Amino acid sequence: MRAFAWRARWAIWALFAALLVRIALPGIVSAATGGELAVVLARNIAAGSELTAADVRLARIPAGVLPANALDEIDQAVGGRVVIDLPSGMVLVEGLLGEASAVEGIPAGLVAVALRLNDPGLADVLAAGDRIDVMASAGASASGSIAPAQRLATAALVLDVPGRRATESGDTGGLLPGPSGTGSDQSGLLLVGVIPEEAALISGASSWAVITAVLVPA
Repeated sequence: MRAFAWRARWAIWALFAALLVRIALPGIVSAATGGELAVVLARNIAAGSELTAADVRLARIPAGVLPANALDEIDQAVGGRVVIDLPSGMVLVEGLLGEASAVEGIPAGLVAVALRLNDPGLADVLAAGDRIDVMASAGASASGSIAPAQRLATAALVLDVPGRRATESGDTGGLLPGPSGTGSDQSGLLLVGVIPEEAALISGASSWAVITAVLVPA
C-alpha cells in the first residue's frame, strides 16, 4: 500500500486539487459577480487633479463595505477635482471631489475680484458669463445732491454668483433671511473678471462706495 501510494501521489494531489476547486469555485464566482458597482481610481491621483475617463473604472464592491455616498457612474467622477491625494483602487465618494474653480478658463489678461453689490436683488438676476459695468457712487450728499457714479470696470465678466448658488442649493447655513436668520454673508456677492487696473479700482472703492452694476451686451 505504501508503494502504491507513492506511485499514485500525483494522481492523489490532482484529485485533491480538483476537490478544492469544486468547493471554492462557487464562492469565487459569487465574489466576482456579487456586490454593487462603484467608481474606483485606476491609478494614484494627486490633490488638485481633474479626473479623466482614464483615471477611473467601475468595480464591484461588497455591499457591506460600500460607502452610502459612493459614486456609481463614471460620468459622476469625470471632470471632478480631487481635494486630497488618493491611492489607486480608492472608492470615490462625493466628499472627495470638489467643483472646478470659478477662475478656470478666465480669458488671458483678466484677474478675478470679488465685489458686493449694494442691491442683492441685482445679483440674483446675474449669471456666470454675463457682462456688467461696475459702478461706484458716494451716495447723496448732506444737501441731498447726488454726484454721478464713477465707472470702475467696463464689460466685466461675471465668473460666479455665490449668494444665488447657495440659495438655489439650499445650503444657506441658516444665514439667509428667515424667521431666525439675519441675512447671508454672501448676499449680493459677485466674482468678476477684470483687467488688473480695474481690479485695483474696485478694491479701493469697496470700503467707501455704494457698488452697483449695469448689465451690458456680451
